[in-house]
Amino acid sequence: MGEAADRKVKEIEETRRQVEADLSELEARIPSPLRSVKTLVGTAVTSSAVAGLTGMWMKKRRAKRRADDRTTEVVVRVVRDDVEVEGTG
Repeated sequence: MGEAADRKVKEIEETRRQVEADLSELEARIPSPLRSVKTLVGTAVTSSAVAGLTGMWMKKRRAKRRADDRTTEVVVRVVRDDVEVEGTG
């Protein structure tokens, strides 16, 4: 790497370390009940999203299956001319 690129990489790494340290400090300052609520809300949102996606997938699958089942049964009667049917003659 060039000297300028090497400096930029070091700056980025230092900035990343500083942001992680700031984030850790902020997380430590958040009261415990608030963290629990945040976790519960995140879990609820994730669960709702998964349930919604699963429902949409099942509905789509069911609709496709029903479209495949929408066939008409056809009954064909074969009548032979060389055989006499009782009661017609």
